[in-house]
Amino acid sequence: MGKNKVKYGLKNVHYAPIFEAEGDIVTYGTPKHIPGAVNLSLDAAGDSEQFYADDATYFEESTNNGYEGSLEMALIPDEFRVDILGDTVDDNGALIENADAKTKKFALLFEFDGDAKKTRHVLYRVIPTRPNLESETRTGTKEPKTDSMDITARPAIDTRDVKAKITQDTTGYDNFFSAVYLKDAPANSVAIGTLTFSKADPADVEIDVTSTVATNAAKNAYLSGAPIPGVHLTVSGVDVTISEAYLTALDNGAYSVMLEFNKGNAVTVTINVTA
Repeated sequence: MGKNKVKYGLKNVHYAPIFEAEGDIVTYGTPKHIPGAVNLSLDAAGDSEQFYADDATYFEESTNNGYEGSLEMALIPDEFRVDILGDTVDDNGALIENADAKTKKFALLFEFDGDAKKTRHVLYRVIPTRPNLESETRTGTKEPKTDSMDITARPAIDTRDVKAKITQDTTGYDNFFSAVYLKDAPANSVAIGTLTFSKADPADVEIDVTSTVATNAAKNAYLSGAPIPGVHLTVSGVDVTISEAYLTALDNGAYSVMLEFNKGNAVTVTINVTA
């Protein structure tokens, strides 16, 4: 049986933007992958309070304020800078950093490659700082420079959960990076992972989904990352039907369709469009 002795080989780093509404209602965006993971270093944050009486420690309590540390990547992608750091892109495609931009909070998902159990982790409320900007003139040897930013992980404002981790062969593991894992979250799965649409014999394509929560429902559908217009979708609980009119307009080929739900993980199916 494998034993967890050393953690190394950071990989599968994802971020999910946090959206906070009135009444401390928190929702998470779909996790996005950040390639080029290098290092994650976190120290526990919190205080220990002691009260002395009768010549001894009468009362002692520790507070959990999450973690503080740094995330080092080969390169912080522009998409992250726009989604989280508040940068903007102008009409010429230039990435603009403004002094008044407000950073956004996000959930951080990751995995350690050297972990025998291949444990996957999520920090629920991460607050970033702007990454350092470093470069140097080229010399006789090439030493890659990395992007590093300080981060603070705090308890989620709704659940007060700081982090969660999940191991192989447990519910939610396979789809861990498709949606932020929540306590007792439902598991969503598709009956058939690959479907075919024929232009010679067109018909609406039905995606059959099963959820462990009977009241769950689909909320978004994306084809190759672009939203499918609602006029072409029929939603019945967690099941989704895509109209033949929408699929007929596509070029022949394989397309990835991702469905998001009110609760639990997203699911992905492949639709092969043929002549």
